[in-house]
Amino acid sequence: MPEHQNEDATPKTANSEHAISDYYDGVKELEMQGYESGVRKARTVLFVTAALVFAGEFISASIYKITMTPTLIGIAVIESALFVGLALWTRRKPYTAIMVGLIVFIGLWVLAIIGSGFRGAIGGIIVRVIIISYLISALKPAKDWEEAKRNR
Repeated sequence: MPEHQNEDATPKTANSEHAISDYYDGVKELEMQGYESGVRKARTVLFVTAALVFAGEFISASIYKITMTPTLIGIAVIESALFVGLALWTRRKPYTAIMVGLIVFIGLWVLAIIGSGFRGAIGGIIVRVIIISYLISALKPAKDWEEAKRNR
């Protein structure tokens, strides 16, 4: 009879350890889902940015009475494709993709200011500020997602 007492104690300990590890895994999974929602927002913003940049080039050309040559269309396509590529890159390296997206977006704004002066600075400023704020707000979840993924 005493030898059966030890057998009953071992499975309970193993089950409780298994329950704790399952709980811990569940918490980690919920954490990852929280980070992923921020990354998804950034991905969406990068896709929207691609569309807005593409449309913005055509709108600017029509406002300033510039003929859309194949070269200008190619530039618009390349700019948009860059943001689409960054949006897709957020699936693997979200923090880096968002940082590069911010730098490129602000760089394009600076180029617009250099090319158009004050009109380039204020043209679409509300949309630009919204895009920049969304991308900045996604940096922390993206960084946390990458760290959590690395520590798995």
